[in-house]
Amino acid sequence: MKRWAITICLAAAVGIGLGCMSCSRTPKNQGRVMVLGIDGATWKIIDPLMAAGELPNIRKLYDQGLHGILESRPPILSPVVWTTIFTGFNYKTHGVTDWKTSQSTNRRVSAIWNITRQRHKKTNVFNVPGSWPAEPVSGVMLSGFPLSGSTFAGNTGEVLATDKLESGNIMTPYRDNLDEIKSRVASLADGQWTPWFAATVAARPNFRGMMRAMRLGPDRIYVTPLYRTDDGIVMSEPHNLRTKVSDSLGEPYIPEGPGWSRWQDADTPAYLYQHLKQVFDIQTRAALLYAPGDWDLSIYVMTLVDRVSHPYWAYSHPEDYPDLDREKARRYQSAVADAYRASDEALGKILDAAKGDFYVVVVSDHGFASYEDRSKQVGGHNPDGIYMVSGPGIKPAAGERAYIEDVTPTLLYLMGLPIGIDMEGKPIAEVTVDLKRPVETIATYERDRRDANDMPVDDATWEQLRGLGYVDGAPPRAKTQQQQQQDQAHSGAAAEQIQRRIEQQQKRQQQQQQQGGVRPDAARPAAPGGPGAARGGALAPRPDGAAPRPPAAAAKPAAPTQP
Repeated sequence: MKRWAITICLAAAVGIGLGCMSCSRTPKNQGRVMVLGIDGATWKIIDPLMAAGELPNIRKLYDQGLHGILESRPPILSPVVWTTIFTGFNYKTHGVTDWKTSQSTNRRVSAIWNITRQRHKKTNVFNVPGSWPAEPVSGVMLSGFPLSGSTFAGNTGEVLATDKLESGNIMTPYRDNLDEIKSRVASLADGQWTPWFAATVAARPNFRGMMRAMRLGPDRIYVTPLYRTDDGIVMSEPHNLRTKVSDSLGEPYIPEGPGWSRWQDADTPAYLYQHLKQVFDIQTRAALLYAPGDWDLSIYVMTLVDRVSHPYWAYSHPEDYPDLDREKARRYQSAVADAYRASDEALGKILDAAKGDFYVVVVSDHGFASYEDRSKQVGGHNPDGIYMVSGPGIKPAAGERAYIEDVTPTLLYLMGLPIGIDMEGKPIAEVTVDLKRPVETIATYERDRRDANDMPVDDATWEQLRGLGYVDGAPPRAKTQQQQQQDQAHSGAAAEQIQRRIEQQQKRQQQQQQQGGVRPDAARPAAPGGPGAARGGALAPRPDGAAPRPPAAAAKPAAPTQP
């Protein structure tokens, strides 16, 4: 049986205070680490499914070790939160602050894959939001959304009536591929999908892409967006990686599926889950190609739960939405749970494919809740996500509430790498206590200033985000000179604050060493930009007999335009 050297499921927020100490040697037993993110995962769904005997892979990790709530920080937007998760810094420091500045070029600090590259640790990164454009890594990277130009003519696809299909009175790119679409759907029965087929754009001769179509009924079909596959859309490192992956899979690698912005359309529930699952399966198979390798750090963020929870949440919680169509609720009530089941299956396949001993880190960026405005029949974000940690030396227990900025320090600790004193997160306390290893620190990993900027995403990226359902309004414009000067002043003040924090921490460590021991740090205040729930406290018993979990903080879900 495979031994999973340690498993951490972190979702919404990981962070426990610890007593830091400098160490002149590299800690022993440093490990390989696999990080599996489940975007949007919440115990509200996982607990009852596990109690019913489902989610066997998640349950295995849960039973093996530490588990608890990972609290997010506002703004709870996927690229912002995942950047905090993989840097150890809050959004005001790392620079990915909203949808307008949601790409890797906006990040002002090192992500963990930059750190591992410095340390010559082979690292593979798949589908992390906010990681486009792809960066050089000591392994491979397939970027996550938002990406510029990955689709053509929107990001939702189109429902086409048969009469329009026959007349050709349809929008590009469907008009440009009309004959192929008609021939592909001619023999489809209701509910059937075509295979992937090649598509072109007449006005853009350099564009190449792939589509699928589904018959919704005798007079309607759904056609997916045109997903670009030509060399002009670069979303991997090395640049030819996407082509190599697609060749290995025998179908196109799709970086982002359709959005949920048309949740109100009558036909949306009939096709959206199925196509999101198709894209998710492709992404999982890509990660599986590299799971058996000799990596030191492997990261894969699964976004199916989030993408499904937004448009299908109301169907699984009809009691919260008095005006909900009850027949639709009956038909689609299992969609959210199905997304968890699919994610659990993918998680198990990847863990089974990996070779040797390794730590496993599974994290999510937030949870979900019924949206406050019940007239909008969608799910909204809740700050309470999940985390779990298991493996040799880790005691099965309900952990204290943790925070998203604590994930990267915990990963570095597990890998035997020093933690930046300037990082705003800390390793999870229970992990360091259980493993009984000293924590090595370094002043900072930010010796060389990143070539980051505050330029907003381009129009194509904004249109992708609009189709996904996360933004409205006109595309953002570049900042004025005065705004840029204000940003520079803010960056300078932030750098001074980080330097003061480094000096204070170094002074504290020197005092601790002079006193002949290590003392735990005092409880830290909330990170800038978000509330900090108190750590510790009594743990509520659970009705299914499993170990207790920290009580969730009451919080209103975020607006439905957020991921």
